[in-house]
Amino acid sequence: MISFKTDEQFYSDEERCGFKVNSLMKRCWAAQLQVLEDFDAVCSRHSLKWFAFCGTLLGAVRHKGFIPWDDDMDVCMLRGDYNLFLQYAAKEMPGYFVETYDRQYPEDGFYTDGLGITRINNIHKADFNPPYLDAHHRFPYTVGLDVYPMDYVPRNSEEYRTIIEINKFILSVCFRYKSLNWERYSIPDGAYAGIDLDQAYDSIYRATGVKIDKRGDVLRQLNDLAVRLSSYTKSKDADMVACMAHMTTGHPHMIFPKKAFSKSIEIPFEKGSVYAPAGYDEVLSINYGKGYMKPVNASPHEYPYYKQQERWVRDHVIKNPEYAEDMPAYYIMDVYDEDPEKKTVLDQIYRKEQE
Repeated sequence: MISFKTDEQFYSDEERCGFKVNSLMKRCWAAQLQVLEDFDAVCSRHSLKWFAFCGTLLGAVRHKGFIPWDDDMDVCMLRGDYNLFLQYAAKEMPGYFVETYDRQYPEDGFYTDGLGITRINNIHKADFNPPYLDAHHRFPYTVGLDVYPMDYVPRNSEEYRTIIEINKFILSVCFRYKSLNWERYSIPDGAYAGIDLDQAYDSIYRATGVKIDKRGDVLRQLNDLAVRLSSYTKSKDADMVACMAHMTTGHPHMIFPKKAFSKSIEIPFEKGSVYAPAGYDEVLSINYGKGYMKPVNASPHEYPYYKQQERWVRDHVIKNPEYAEDMPAYYIMDVYDEDPEKKTVLDQIYRKEQE
């Protein structure tokens, strides 16, 4: 089992590769490592293999920890171990929301389709209650772990293209269904608007022989079918593996040799370690190019990922200064230190806490 040691020094502001990582982000990292520890505990109990993936793997190899400008964690598992993990996690991670396409919280505006990831979150919304902060490195926002399922890619190129095209269509039907049936789900104007669901269900039946019951849980049926197609190929019939979500959403280069994931090795990560595929050099070269050891400051999403949650807190703190009195002063100062107009009330709160 893996474990990570964090102390007060770890939480300090730090410059890495010329990039400032502030204290709040360091606390975020520590909380994410805590999720990874709990995830690994389940995997270890049941001899399930996982691998650092995407930016987490790159950070482990290049920085021996987080990429300085990265703010999340990614791992992957071969489909067999992935499916077993989901079975165990429902009972063995009771303090977490293990979110998959059949175990979701759409009222919070989140839904991941079956081809994508499992997201393990500790909470859904910011929590400033002292017991929670004390247990989570005094980081108040949602943290989690993305777990990618890896499937075997058929050697027959025509069979592979067929699976990808059908899954792309299923994904577009899922988007269309959600845009019509979920008030809180939005997609760009006009996107998928031309899809007639009845005709789409007929097309899926002609292509796969599977009928979609419109009176049942349509999304569940569509995603079940996508998973069946993705995991259809067996290990003996494949030389490559891939996360089918990447194949259907604009990352067709992310196909890796099966042998690269034949075993895992333990490599340093922050004040602990993670498991990496033994063929990590080949995996990283395919994903990022041969020059992956040269740092490039780029984030694939809004940084930090919790910025939207921060906006909510900022609005409430500024409009209701008394609310801020229950928040950690170091957090408040870290969030607002770049906004001089808001310094007065925040400085008062900070001084009060220091008295």
